[in-house]
Amino acid sequence: MTHFLLGANIIFPIFFVLFVGYAAKEKGFLDDAFVRKATWLVFYIALPLKLFDNMRTAEIRTLNVPYVLYILSGISIIFFGTWFFARFFIKDRKKLSSFIHCAFRSNFVYVGFPILDALYDTPPAEHIMIIIAFGLTLYNILAIFILTYYGEDPDAKVRPEAIAIKVLKNPMIIGILTGLLFNFLHIPVYGGLTDGMNLLARLSTPLSLILIGAGLDFSSLKDDLGLILAAASIRTVLTPLILVPLGLFMGLGKTELGVAYVFWSTPCAINCFIFAREMGSDYRLASKIITASFLFAMITYPIGIGWLQLLGVL
Repeated sequence: MTHFLLGANIIFPIFFVLFVGYAAKEKGFLDDAFVRKATWLVFYIALPLKLFDNMRTAEIRTLNVPYVLYILSGISIIFFGTWFFARFFIKDRKKLSSFIHCAFRSNFVYVGFPILDALYDTPPAEHIMIIIAFGLTLYNILAIFILTYYGEDPDAKVRPEAIAIKVLKNPMIIGILTGLLFNFLHIPVYGGLTDGMNLLARLSTPLSLILIGAGLDFSSLKDDLGLILAAASIRTVLTPLILVPLGLFMGLGKTELGVAYVFWSTPCAINCFIFAREMGSDYRLASKIITASFLFAMITYPIGIGWLQLLGVL
């Protein structure tokens, strides 16, 4: 019980800020225009600057290849495993693509970063870099693939060059690559500039949580309830239950497992809704799964963090 309470104490401030955003939206203080503009600020300015500074100042000596393989293998296991079983039960192509996408894709950047900040005084930049550079890249590739494969146009083809361009244009990938370049080449940065960037970067955590809260919708969860519960369970319960023991079996260190747990356990990514709406998938189902996964995470995170603290991982 003590470890569970410690986990709950870590998670509570994060979900408190999230529900402040939800309450503000419900009361009419935040509108869709504000959410769109603030999302742009976080996605294109605050988070890339945070990643740039983390990579620029990180002590990265070598690439942890086993950890890269673990992250890529874990994503692939959940993606292809979900796809294999879901196609027997979900006949609607739009619902199927939305279900798979939401089940395998986590909200690591917007939710995982604040949790890592709470768990570690200095979040390990090397492991975060691997997840962003390799894990989130694979997320984008698989998302574009599955949404195109089951898209509105059955004759549409998956174009590797289009996927590569989307990945390279991602602001977070640009932030990481630029930070690594400054790190490896020891390029100096004016102290006043770094202080200004850090001020902007600090926006990312609270503003991200407020925006996520403003995007939650609890009004129609009863529709497609079976699919919603199944996808949210895969995202927040089944994924860490499968992949954290896999990491233990592979002999990963405590920090590697701790960061990986946060990655595997975060709720469904808000991007799932955006991708679904833009690529002809079932965006309404995506919105419901996102909301349900956040409700699940309010329970699963304290339990998971408490369990890892009991094992001495955190």
